[in-house]
Formats: sequence, structure tokens, C-alpha cells
Amino acid sequence: MMPVEWPIAASSADQSVSPARGVGRDRLSAVRADFFLDDRARLTEQERALMGSMLAALLDQLVDEIAVAMPAALADHVELARPTLLRRLWDSGALDRPGLIGLLLRRTDEQRLSSPQAAGPVESLVGDDDEDIAEAAMALTVARGRRRDRFGRLGIEFDDLLAEEAVALVHLVAAAIRGGMGGSGPANDTAIAAAAKAVLARHDEGNRLDARVSGLAFALVDGRRGNDAVAASLAEAGEVALLSALLSVRAGIEPATGWLMMVEQGSYCAMLLARLAGLERSTAARIVVAIGDMLGIADPAEAIGQFDRIDGPELDAQRGWLRLPKVYRDSIEALGPGSAGASGLG
Repeated sequence: MMPVEWPIAASSADQSVSPARGVGRDRLSAVRADFFLDDRARLTEQERALMGSMLAALLDQLVDEIAVAMPAALADHVELARPTLLRRLWDSGALDRPGLIGLLLRRTDEQRLSSPQAAGPVESLVGDDDEDIAEAAMALTVARGRRRDRFGRLGIEFDDLLAEEAVALVHLVAAAIRGGMGGSGPANDTAIAAAAKAVLARHDEGNRLDARVSGLAFALVDGRRGNDAVAASLAEAGEVALLSALLSVRAGIEPATGWLMMVEQGSYCAMLLARLAGLERSTAARIVVAIGDMLGIADPAEAIGQFDRIDGPELDAQRGWLRLPKVYRDSIEALGPGSAGASGLG
């Protein structure tokens, strides 16, 4: 992978690996964390570069929007400070927010799992006879198109942030703008804060890409079209995001939870999701064959064995636990060992 393909990585690609390189006083703790990190959890250089480029693009977008909402005289100062803003934010550590990093990781996983085909099941649904399905498919198609760069890679937009993350990130960027202007007096602080408020007023969680995916999943189920055949076709077309959302809706759990179960939590959780969604065994097998490698399922036969063994009281217990609000489950898990639910799933 050449640095030119991933601009965010280019600056680090040519750096010397001399032990004398400047990395700050906290190098030992960083090295210890990296040394013991499970290789299966470590980002690839491509993933790191894509996450970095998405974050840089998002921050640039927010700088633009805040600058537009400020008086022209102050906006000129923003442009002068722009080159140092990203580095200031990065070095502060303030961007290390679970919600933000989780969104970057999800979009990177979506890119890794998606099919390169020009048209697929979603595009075919745009002309569906069911108006709700057609409208939801069109909304998803447009949302994806807006977020693809010239290389066809998915990115993120401001609206993709949940409200809490949007508020935090806008004010972090506003603070960085203030610092880049060499500090500010009361009048300028008022203008910067007002600009941040104006940007947040335009934020709309309903435009999140994840919300568009979930909207189509709900439309398919409500229109009695989210059957096993459709689920298998989604897997075979590489539509993992829509597949996980569809199975989640069928299972009665939050789509965000279903995504984690399918993509990040191993074969047991993927098969548990299939069971909760009421998939036939043959459909589960087709899904494993189609995307098992991408999901990290090393042994398809063992995965189907897990599907067969998840039944009865275990299935009922998992269903009851996973249908609880995620914030409640997370709070229980945060209390430590012995507090988690039926399977210890978050």
C-alpha cells in the first residue's frame, strides 16, 4: 500500500524509525499497550489511514461550517489557523471519544465488508411497488452516494454523529479555532460560541447513514418482504450493514446491537443473531458461506453447530437480555464481573 493512496498516512510513511524520534514523554505506556494488544484487534494500516482521513474530512467540514456562521473578519482568522487545528485537536487527546471512534470503526468495517458491484439489492428496491420500501431504498442510496469519495470509499458526515457526540465535537473544534486565533476576548468568544450553536441547530440525527439503513430494514419487515430469501441475497451481495439491521428488526433488538453481534463479537453472537431473527438453518448456512470469511468465522461447520445448539432456555434468556435498552445493559456491565446479562453481551 503506497502512501499516496492514503493521504493521511503519507506524513508518517517517510518518518525515520530511529529510537531517538520525538514521541513525547509517555512513549513507554504507549509501547506497553501496543506490545500486548491482540493482533486480531489491531488496526491494519489501511484501516488506520481510512479512519484518519474520515476524521480529518469531518473536522474540516466543521471548521467550514463554524467559519461560515461567524462574522467575516473572524472567519478570515479561521482560515489562517486551519493548518494547525487538526494537529492541536489530535495532540490534546480530546478526540479519543468512544462514540466518535466507534463511528469511524463502523464505517471502516462497512467499507471492508461491502461489495464493489455497481448495483445491488438496495438499488433494485428503489423501484419497488411498495412505496415505503422504495422511498427508504432511495433515501439510503442517496445517503451512501453523498458519503462516497472519488475512490468509492464510504465516509462520514456531521449528521452521522449522535447528538451527544455532535455537541462535544463542535465545541472542541470551536475551542481549537479560538486557540488558533491566539486566544480571544469576550466579544470574539461570544461570536465563536454563537457560531457553534448555529451549526448544532442544523444537526439532524434522522439523516444518519445508520438511520437510513435501519429505515429500509423496518420497511422491508413491515412490508412482509424481509424474509429468509432476502436475507440470504443481502449476504451474497455483501450488504452486511442492511443484513444485520434486517436481522435485528426481525429479532426485536436495536440495529446497533445487531451490527456488533454480527461483525465484532465472533461466530457465537452472529449465530445467536440468526437464531433470534428466526432464520432457517439453511439460510444461516448460506450467510456463513457468503460472508463467513469477512466476519472472521474460521470454521463454518462449527458456526452452524453453534446455530444448532442455541435453543430453548438459552435463546429465551438471550432474547430477554438483548431486548433491554443498550444504555441499561452497558450500565450493568460497567458495575463489573457478575453483573452482566445472560451471555455477558454488552
